[in-house]
Amino acid sequence: MPSALGSPCQDSQQQQSLNVPAAQQAAFSAPWEGSVANCQCHDAVAAVHGLITRLLGEQHAQLFSLALVPCTSKAPHGHFTVWVQDAMVHVSGTSSVQLASGVHWFLKYFARCSVSWELTGGVQVDGARLSAASLAAMQARGSVTVERAVPLSFYQNVVTMSYSMAFWEWDRWEAELDWMALQGINLPLMPLGMEALQAATFAGLGLSAEQLQDFFPGPAFLAWGRMGNIQGYGGPLPAAYMQKQLQLARRVVGRMRELGMTPVYPAFAGFVPRALAALYPDAAITPASNWCHFPDAYACPYLLAPDDPLFARIGAAYITTLRAELGWDASSYYIADTFNEMKPASDSVDYLAGISRSVYAGMTGADANAVWVMQAWLFFSDSRFWQPPQIQALLSGVPRGRLLLLDLFAEEHPIWSRTACLFGHPFIWCMLHNFGGNLEMYGALPAVASGVAAALDAAQGGMVGVGMAPEGIEQNPAVYEFMAEMAFKGRAAEAAAPGGLAAWFAEYAQRRYAGAGSLPASASAALQGAWQLLARSVYSCSDKLHNTVCDVPTSRPGLAGTEIMGWGLAPHLWYNVGEVRAAWELMLQAAAGCPRLAGCSSAFVYDLLDVSRELLSKIAGRFWADAVDAYKAGNLAGLRASGSALLALLGDMDELLASHRAFLLGPMVLSSSSGWRRCTNGTCARS
Repeated sequence: MPSALGSPCQDSQQQQSLNVPAAQQAAFSAPWEGSVANCQCHDAVAAVHGLITRLLGEQHAQLFSLALVPCTSKAPHGHFTVWVQDAMVHVSGTSSVQLASGVHWFLKYFARCSVSWELTGGVQVDGARLSAASLAAMQARGSVTVERAVPLSFYQNVVTMSYSMAFWEWDRWEAELDWMALQGINLPLMPLGMEALQAATFAGLGLSAEQLQDFFPGPAFLAWGRMGNIQGYGGPLPAAYMQKQLQLARRVVGRMRELGMTPVYPAFAGFVPRALAALYPDAAITPASNWCHFPDAYACPYLLAPDDPLFARIGAAYITTLRAELGWDASSYYIADTFNEMKPASDSVDYLAGISRSVYAGMTGADANAVWVMQAWLFFSDSRFWQPPQIQALLSGVPRGRLLLLDLFAEEHPIWSRTACLFGHPFIWCMLHNFGGNLEMYGALPAVASGVAAALDAAQGGMVGVGMAPEGIEQNPAVYEFMAEMAFKGRAAEAAAPGGLAAWFAEYAQRRYAGAGSLPASASAALQGAWQLLARSVYSCSDKLHNTVCDVPTSRPGLAGTEIMGWGLAPHLWYNVGEVRAAWELMLQAAAGCPRLAGCSSAFVYDLLDVSRELLSKIAGRFWADAVDAYKAGNLAGLRASGSALLALLGDMDELLASHRAFLLGPMVLSSSSGWRRCTNGTCARS
C-alpha cells in the first residue's frame, strides 16, 4: 500500500532507461493487452463440452449449455456468467478457459461439488445436487457474472516437471490440463520434448548423439539441466525417451490450444555441451559456477557468452526447430534463466544489461514477437548480489512489454514492492508454496489474499497476472483452489477482509466431501469446525520461513540441526498443535457419525490421513527433543523412553500412510521404471 515514501511503484517509468525510440516502443504492445488472453474465437464450446464429459460423464454433460461471448470494455480481461434455467446449467464466457472457469464456479458455488487432483480426492459430485429438483431450486439464484482482475493466470515452476511430472503418460496429462482449465490457467509452462529439439539444434551445429550423452540429465533431473545447474546426472538420456516426450508434447500443446491456453516454452539460455567448446574453439565458452556441491562430472555446465555471435545463432535455430515441430501460437512466450542460483561473472551494470539484451536477441532472431518470461527468484535467492542497480540493469536490456517477470515467492518475499514494480516491467504475482515436492499441510493464505490485493492496488497496471508456481503438486488442494480465485475481481479483497478466510473455508467444507452425499447435521458441523481450525492454524503461516518440511520423520538423524548440511532437521512449527489435534478429533467424530464419509468420499479419506500425518510429524519433534535433552543430560532411562516413543510413532506413521496411494513410494517407482522400460524397449529399467 502507498506510504509516506510513496507507492512502491512510484516513478517506475523514470527509473528505467531503455533508449528505444517512441515509434519502436509503440510497436511493443504487450500480447496480454486487449483481448488476446481471454477473448478467443476458436471452437471453445466443443473443447469445454469435452472437458465436462470427461469430468462428469455424458449424462451430466448434457445438462450444460455453453456459449462463447465477446469481451467487453467493462471486463477487458475476460469474464464468465453462470445461471440455471429450465433444468439446464447455462455458462457463457469469453474463451475456453473462461467457460471452464464458469463450469467450475457452478460446481463449487451452485452445486457444492469439488474437483481436486485424483490423488488428493478427485471429483466429488453428489448426483442429487444435479437433479431436476435441485436445478429448479438453483434457478431462483439468478445469474452470477465473474470478471477477471488480471489477464493472465500462470502455472508451474520450472522444476515441477521433474518433481511431479517426469513419467506422466497422456491420460495423466489430459486430467491435469482439464484441472488447469477449471482453475482458469491460461499461461502454463510447456517444457515437454525440449531435449529432442535441443539435440536437433546441436546436430545442426555438427555435434553427434554421442557427444550429447554427458550433457542431458536423466528424466527426473531434466529441470536442473535446463537451468544449467547440472549436466549428465542420472543419464545418459535415451533418444527414445526424448522422442516419446516430443510426441507427448504435440498432444499436450494441441489440447492447451483447444482449451485457450498459451504455452510458455523454454528458450536457449546459453548452456551448451562440453563438446561444443572443442568444435568452436573461438567461441566464448566457459564453465558455469558449481551448484549445490555436485561432483565435477555433473557440475559446471558450459555457458556460451550471450554476446558471442554463436549465441544468437543457436537461440534462433532452436526456436525455429521448436516452431517447426509444435507450430505457432497467437502470442509467443519463452522462459529462460541464465543465472538461476548462480552468480554472473560480473556485477557491472553494463555487463548485465548486455547479457539480457543478447539473450533476448537470441529469441527475436527467429520470433520477432517473442516475450521473455523470467523468474525473479534469483533476486531473492541471492539478494546480496542482486542489489537494485544490478536488477535494474539486467531488466533494462529488454524493451518494456517484451519482458514478463514471475515474482515467484511473492506470498513470503515479494520482489515487486522493493524494486519500484520491477522497474516498470509487467509482472505476475506468484505463490510458490511448495518446495521439493514435500508433503506438509501448509499455507500462507492470509498473506496470499492481502498480497494480491495490495499489488493490484499499488502496481498501477504493472501486475498482469497471478500464478501458482509450486515445485511439486498433488498436495494441499485447498491452497490451490484458493489461489486460483485470486485472478477474479474482488476475490482477493474479500478474502483479505476480516472473516474472509473463514467464509471461504466454510464454503470449501460444504463441497469438499460431496461424494458422500448429503451429510447428517452433526457430521457437517464437525467438518465445518475442523476446517475452521485448519484455516487458522496450518493455512495461516506468517513467519516467512521456507516450507521445506524438515521435520524429524523426513530428516537424517542428528542431535541438532547444525549437524545436518543443507535442508535437514529444522522442524518448523508455526501453529498451535492443539488446534490440529482438535480438527483431527472432529474429523474422526464426523466419520463415526456418518460411515459413508470414509466409504464414499476419497477426499475425506485423503484429508483424514493427511491431518493424521501432519499431527504425528509435529509430535515426533517433541519426542526427538526430549531424547536429545536426555542424551545431553546423561539420562539413559529418559533417552530410552523418548527414543522408544519416537520409534513407535514412526512405525505407526508408516503403517497409516501405507493405506493410501498418495503417500506411497511404490507407485512413483513403478511409474518411472515402467516408463523407462517402454522408452528403451525393455533393455534398461533405470530410474
